[in-house]
Amino acid sequence: MQTILHRVVVAGTGAFLPNDPVPNSELANILGDVPGAPERVRTFIQNMAPRMLDSGGVESRHFAIDPETHRLTHTVVTLAEPAARRALEAAGRKPAEVELLLLASPNYECSTPPTSALLQERLGIPVCAEMEVHSNCSGVGKMVQIAFDALRLGRYRTALVVYSQLSSVYVRSCYFQQSKMNKTQAALRYILADGAGALFLKAVDADDDEAVPHEVLGTHVESIGADRPPGMTAGGGVADLIDPACQIPGLFEQGLHHLDQDFAAVGRDAAPVLVQGVKRMLAKLGIDPARISHYVYSTPGLQLYEANLDKVTGPFGVTADQVRFRARHTGYCGGASILLHFDEMVRSGELQPGQLAVCHSVESSKWMSGGFVVRW
Repeated sequence: MQTILHRVVVAGTGAFLPNDPVPNSELANILGDVPGAPERVRTFIQNMAPRMLDSGGVESRHFAIDPETHRLTHTVVTLAEPAARRALEAAGRKPAEVELLLLASPNYECSTPPTSALLQERLGIPVCAEMEVHSNCSGVGKMVQIAFDALRLGRYRTALVVYSQLSSVYVRSCYFQQSKMNKTQAALRYILADGAGALFLKAVDADDDEAVPHEVLGTHVESIGADRPPGMTAGGGVADLIDPACQIPGLFEQGLHHLDQDFAAVGRDAAPVLVQGVKRMLAKLGIDPARISHYVYSTPGLQLYEANLDKVTGPFGVTADQVRFRARHTGYCGGASILLHFDEMVRSGELQPGQLAVCHSVESSKWMSGGFVVRW
């Protein structure tokens, strides 16, 4: 018996940025000082932080932090919930109409139960399939691929895809064993931000030659990191608890929980990995790059964007206007970035009917990438 494949469309988008925007001048007040850091790190902060902020191109960003108490104002779930509700509202749907709920994040509410099930509870979805994708920037592509395949095959008719980035956990001064901090860990405080994004997807029936508005044309996910060292790491998991003499207190004492980044590897490899992934995606889908109107990428800063602009425009014969730097007022929200930017493009009318957009992200943690193509 022949399987009838459904078409998949983006019925609604949503985004959420917590609290008031934080200008660069207020970053230290929001995140807290690190007086216990080694002198070389404090010197780096004093000398390099202003330069990083000046060249980063980000004028303001958002943190889930109370500026007075420095307590977190949101968790992974409560950051995700408003974005999810806005996507549902845009689609004209109620939570009970969600058949498949997907949540991705680099961190989680608790070890168990899964954060996706907690989001289901927050949204008031009585019955649904739920899955949690533990990933950073490639998490959006992974979720959309799972939802796309499930909707195409008819397993479900609707899917809510949500990504939540709570960077505040890693960058508040209270998180660090300050005496073990290095310059890279300090630098991430001037790059990362908080935010969440969501898509409501639905299956529709249409003839193959019929144009369907807002259709997801295909997805692509790949990992090429089998023979490469990680580009981003954060400890605190099972691998750091093997030795009975080193448990949670010892883990903290050594600073094994710190978030770290190989900036040299990112500067060298992120753009080529991105281009390779997008090339393979478009080739697999049989889409001519000349047909693409917008390439929506997640770029941490203007300096990295400008340094790699030729690498990401040249292979596809596109202009800088088609590959814009979009983080000026959001900061870098990891995997949430492309959903934040996509939502803004949809709501502002920048994405016009019939235009094709590529949404794609690179994750340096183990060099994965993923994304999708939509025809609006």
